[in-house]
Amino acid sequence: MVNIPNPRVVFGDLPDRWKTDADEITLPRKILAALLNLYISFWDFDEDWYLTTYPDIAAAVSSARFASGWAHFRSVGYLEGRLGSRQIVDSEWYLETYPDVAQAMLEDKVASAAEHFENFGYAEGRLPSKPGVDAKWYARRYMGVHEPSIDERHAQDDFVRRGYRGLALPAPPR
Repeated sequence: MVNIPNPRVVFGDLPDRWKTDADEITLPRKILAALLNLYISFWDFDEDWYLTTYPDIAAAVSSARFASGWAHFRSVGYLEGRLGSRQIVDSEWYLETYPDVAQAMLEDKVASAAEHFENFGYAEGRLPSKPGVDAKWYARRYMGVHEPSIDERHAQDDFVRRGYRGLALPAPPR
């Protein structure tokens, strides 16, 4: 089990500010950077792919502006909209889930599901493949549904439509 530090140790007075009804809370850059770093640390990252895909970053690493591609990705690359590794696009699932992409392929506007995802889909908040939603767990945690027989497709559709964009997890963490 991972020990989680007390929020006051990590965030100072943020818990007190969180208790207010304010729509916005100002965070010091250092705290926001730490939260983003923690969030990003759980993702797959391929240093070689990243440097090959983004030659400008390879040059920045070579000139010691960044210690590594990973350092760049964590500090600014993610916020620039860059991918940390090659995404495997399940073409059949992608085209079934996003019929507008299938239509675009029929109209020769895009050559493949993978091309669409890399050039547009990622930035649009689309998923490259079936997310592996644990329907019962997801429905209880994010949909407020406590029925033992939640429809798997319904939970998956909810995750694809809104859960993913809201930083929900599709299944319990390992």
